[in-house]
Amino acid sequence: MQLQNLVKPIEEMTDDELRERLRQVRANRVKERPAAKARVKRETKKGGQGRLKNAEYLLLSLSPEEREALMKELGA
Repeated sequence: MQLQNLVKPIEEMTDDELRERLRQVRANRVKERPAAKARVKRETKKGGQGRLKNAEYLLLSLSPEEREALMKELGA
């Protein structure tokens, strides 16, 4: 199949068809794209997730005395 068979060339479109095509283009520009939004969310989540788990494991591995000393150091 060739592109000419799939899409009607702009030169051959009537005024009404051109207006409808313009309306579609404008609507697609503002259409919500959930896949793109999910990809951005996943990428932002990916970076901090491992570090948080590592920090939790480190804090859990500390003894109560070491936790108390750490809290005094941090000023909490």
